[in-house]
Amino acid sequence: FDAVATRMREVYGLRLPRSMATFAAFWRSLDPLERRGAEHLGRSPGGIMVWFEDGGLERRTRDDLDARLECRFRCDPPEMVTIMWGDSDGLHYGLWYDDPADPPTYVVHNYARDSAETWPDSQPTPLGVLAELVRERLEDPYSDETPPLTLYALRDALAWFADADAAALAADPPAQRWLDAPRFPTLGTFGPGLPEGAGEVRVSDPHVRLKAWREQPARTEKWIASARRECAEGRPAAALTFGLDLHWLDDDATRDTARELLTAAYAALDRHAHAATLAVHHEHRDLRSVGVFLPPDADVE
Repeated sequence: FDAVATRMREVYGLRLPRSMATFAAFWRSLDPLERRGAEHLGRSPGGIMVWFEDGGLERRTRDDLDARLECRFRCDPPEMVTIMWGDSDGLHYGLWYDDPADPPTYVVHNYARDSAETWPDSQPTPLGVLAELVRERLEDPYSDETPPLTLYALRDALAWFADADAAALAADPPAQRWLDAPRFPTLGTFGPGLPEGAGEVRVSDPHVRLKAWREQPARTEKWIASARRECAEGRPAAALTFGLDLHWLDDDATRDTARELLTAAYAALDRHAHAATLAVHHEHRDLRSVGVFLPPDADVE
């Protein structure tokens, strides 16, 4: 765990929670029956989990691309770091970091090829998310199908790790200040947590903002100008919210504005790691594939 946590700090500038060690140990422990249960569930490790594989820390990226681009889809916010794949429509799960100085606040999910919106899961660890998914499948009152034995085997494997997962969560819990913090929903996300005094977003309804971004350029130019002023005065809430709106909308005409607003907001909030991830993503947002790590046996010149 320590070596992967060090790599996480070096690459992302983020704290890796100990629950990720439990998550990695779970996947390594699965026997063939349990593994088929995971396949039936449609979930598999992804993103930074490559570093937990044998030789994973030595894996190179194609064309020397930055490792932060692994499993980073076009509309993924900088606060999200992928850890698991889903079974359809680009579903991927990640750790959500409100503040790079703290452990992640939530596990989140995003259907990249559907709405591309990022939403928090109800469970605080990835193993908890898996256990809840298994429970839902086994107890689904609307399904006429008998659950396969492999799913019961997976449930038992998850139960075996439950105590270790709880201990890991207790060692690196989400910061209470971000669990309690105000959030302004953005287009595509439930909104990053904000500290006291970060300002307000006067047009707080994202649906109203969506219509304005698409149809009322004169109005939104005033929003942007106001957000710039407020951010310079130490109130970055609007710059962060509008920047994430435009990041998710993914319009070439406003791409630079999104980067400008977010970079300023992250600087004002002392969230420099997110600004660095944004810069890498901004430069490589048109990659044809979000898989940047080379296979373990790839020849590297």
